[in-house]
Amino acid sequence: MKIYKYLKFEDAIKTLENNCVLLNSPLNYNDPFDSVIRPSKQDEEECFQRIVNYFIFKEFSKLIISGEIKIPLGLRWIKWELMAFTKLMRKHPHYDKMPGFDGIMQILFEKYLKEHSEYREELEHNKLAFISIVHEAIEGIRNSLLISCFSKTNKSILMWSHYADKHQGACIEFDVDPNDYKEVIYARKRKQLDLKTIVAIVLGLDFIGGKISVDNPSIVASLMNLLLTKSIDWKYEAEVRTIHRAGELNSAIFE
Repeated sequence: MKIYKYLKFEDAIKTLENNCVLLNSPLNYNDPFDSVIRPSKQDEEECFQRIVNYFIFKEFSKLIISGEIKIPLGLRWIKWELMAFTKLMRKHPHYDKMPGFDGIMQILFEKYLKEHSEYREELEHNKLAFISIVHEAIEGIRNSLLISCFSKTNKSILMWSHYADKHQGACIEFDVDPNDYKEVIYARKRKQLDLKTIVAIVLGLDFIGGKISVDNPSIVASLMNLLLTKSIDWKYEAEVRTIHRAGELNSAIFE
């Protein structure tokens, strides 16, 4: 695949001499919305509730499946649903709502909160702590990103103006492996982090005792969706990106 990089003349010389390209942090981009990784407030609220539900579910399911909690005859379906759900999660770790079981848990949880009003304050404190941890983790991921941007065309007058020193620079052609480079998607509406999917994966892995890692393919795909989406106003760039994380590469020149 052939792609192109517009550069000032001195930067083009450095690129050719060193046989490598500059990697830049998205924090330095001229578009403040580029590579912004942020969930919606509603997502944050729903994810916190899902985590609360999960730990109740996790403890209840152990007691129900082991027989320590006796299930009335009319509710025996709960045990069968739990066993089927556990089997499914071992194949596809993804904790989502269980309509019947979630409803029962919510009733019991609300009853507990009425009897222990002090726990409601603790719950609110934990929710704020959870949101803070999410924001810190997201910022950490964004701060570690290193991206190099290219174009699918070498004939854009705007690109020559903006990135090649007002037509006085150069445009270098690269022949690259398409598996290492991703095309940018242009959209009218800014995307937000799908935190619910990421939390569902993490909880599913926790349930089966699996390894939780930011390198999980589903989590990576969710993040890449944000890193490869820009406003339609930038469509003229026909951009292609290679994305890495700090410490991942041994030989690179950093901006």
